[in-house]
Parts: sequence; C-alpha cells; structure tokens
Amino acid sequence: MALKHAINRVLNRGPARPLFGMVATRRARARGEQARFTYDRSSGSWLKRTPAGAVLLPAPQGKGIEQCEVFTKDVFLRDYDVQAGDVILDIGAGIGSETIPFSRWVGASGNVVAVEAHPATFATLERTCQLNGLENVKLVHAAVMDSDQPVMISNLPTEVSYENRIGAEGVEVTALTLTDLVRKYNLDRIDFLKMNIEGAELPALQGGSDALSLVRNAAIGCHDFLAEETGDDSYRTKDAVYEILIDAGFTVRRRDDDPRPWAADYLFASR
Repeated sequence: MALKHAINRVLNRGPARPLFGMVATRRARARGEQARFTYDRSSGSWLKRTPAGAVLLPAPQGKGIEQCEVFTKDVFLRDYDVQAGDVILDIGAGIGSETIPFSRWVGASGNVVAVEAHPATFATLERTCQLNGLENVKLVHAAVMDSDQPVMISNLPTEVSYENRIGAEGVEVTALTLTDLVRKYNLDRIDFLKMNIEGAELPALQGGSDALSLVRNAAIGCHDFLAEETGDDSYRTKDAVYEILIDAGFTVRRRDDDPRPWAADYLFASR
C-alpha cells in the first residue's frame, strides 16, 4: 500500500496529470462506469464526474456518486430509508461520500447539516458541495465533542486523511456539542443522525443528551476494531455508546456478525 501511494505521488504532478487522468478514465470505463477523471486545481484533488454528479478524490481512483449511494445504504441505512423532507445530521462528513447521497435523497424540502473537523477535508467537502450545487446542505467546520473548548486533530497525509482523529497533537479546531448544533439551526427534529468520527463518538454523544431526544434514527460508527488492531483502548467505545442510546430511549441493533471488522462496530438506533 505504501508503494502504491508513493507511485501515485510521483505521477500526481503537473506535467503527468492529463495522462494520469486519461488512464484512470479508461480504466473506469473498462469497468463499465460512465466516469471521467480530471484534476481540480482549486482543491488540489482529482475530480470524478459521472451522470449523477462530481466527487473529489485524493487520487484518480475511488467511488463515484452512484457507488457512494450504494455504500451509504449498505453501511449506514440498515434499518432506515431516508425520505424526502428529512433533516439529517452528518457528523464526520469527510469529503462528502454520504453527504451527497443524503442531499439527493432528502430533496429540496429536506436539509442536511454536514459537520467535518479537519481543515483540509472540510475544504474538499465545501468544494464538493459547490460543484454539485447542494443548496440543501449546511456546512459546519468543527469537531463535535462534549464541550465547546477547542481540540486538536491529527494531520495525516491526504491518502490516509480519513484516519484523522481528535488527540493531543495536530491542528487546533473549533469544537461544539450536538446541543449547540440543534440551537444553531433551530432544529425541532432530526430524522437521521449519522456519526463516524474515529473514536470521538463517546464524548460527542455525552455532550448531546438534550439533542438526542430529537433524534428518530441513528447510525453510530464505533471503533473497537481499532483497539484490537492498535492496542489503544481509547478506541473501545461500543458498549458505552450502546448504553447511552438505550438510556436515551432508543431501540438499538448491533451488527456483530458482519465480516468487515469496521462495519461490525456500527450501532443502529431507532424510536
């Protein structure tokens, strides 16, 4: 994997980018995708256009919007189908892989509040929403925690930036609580809460007990599998998150039998 990233970094330079994009486009079309890759100078990312719209990627490979929709349904929507007019909180929106499908599904009568903590990732999310004209998405650059005190988030290379997490080192970012979000946008209901924030899910939920009463359905990504992989027990949150959701009045379903370790750690809550 490290060699693959190193090769991509060498090829992902000005003179080689048009050829790199052409090769990636041909490979995608050979797989049956109606896709075109070009380099987006304003974001420093690769743009993958398909009939459904555009996504930004760190390299000329990865999921288009159609594939993001399939992934979102598989991972986050086990017990709930998003409806037109829904209000969705996308906590840990990343580069928009779920934000875009959510926006399409809730339609003009719905709203998505997309929250991303890491500065560079947030900039990509913002550009993605601009490219797709997502007028029903409200963007928030902050970490959702148990207080409004600033926190540090790691600053990993682009190709592994999805692993950035709250900790003792990195870059300082603004923090807020779920309750702050509800007040900021004057929400009276949250039809679906998606949370995937690399181990910070426990303080995020602990700081949002008032807001949880407004949530009807949720998918919370826990990260106990990373505790097994790294030996860092701070990732072990699933049991505590389960109890918070039960105490908040949810029916909670687990996914322990999923063969994908990261997917097996998701909890699904509904009322």
